[in-house]
Amino acid sequence: MDMPLPVLVDDAPHDDMAAEREAPALACMLEYAANTFIALPIHAGVELVEQPRLVPVPGMPYFCRGLLAWQGRQLPLVDLQDYLGGMNAPTPPSASHVLVVAYQVAPGAAIEYGAFCAPFLIRMVEVVDRDQCTLPAGQACWARIAISCFLYQGRAVPVLEPSRIFTLPVSPAIP
Repeated sequence: MDMPLPVLVDDAPHDDMAAEREAPALACMLEYAANTFIALPIHAGVELVEQPRLVPVPGMPYFCRGLLAWQGRQLPLVDLQDYLGGMNAPTPPSASHVLVVAYQVAPGAAIEYGAFCAPFLIRMVEVVDRDQCTLPAGQACWARIAISCFLYQGRAVPVLEPSRIFTLPVSPAIP
């Protein structure tokens, strides 16, 4: 069953004076592994698909669960836990829900789509400029796939650019 993207807006209090100076922006935050988050620009999250139909494809990278049948298209389904973990063997399937994302490879180019495994609830969080921080250490690929990073409840959350995952050569663990 397909359903619109659920919205769970984090209502963590912000300093009222600072809120007047900074306009908040929404980010789509995805917990891809227990207590491990990435965010996407709000316009990137298209649809949450429940119980997706997947087609396994031999020879796909270990972090790709197969192809997702979605609105007459076949979308690659990336498991971020495997992609970011740089593992050599897949973890058990975690595709009871997937998040379909939209991206463009260049301004004016056609909109393209891909999908991420979404094992946990997706949250919409407000982010302000003062929340910006450096990318987490220890993950060489962040510089290639993240466009920014912000602090959320004391932890760094990289903001991914989906086109950098779905269009770059297959080498997630290599800087």
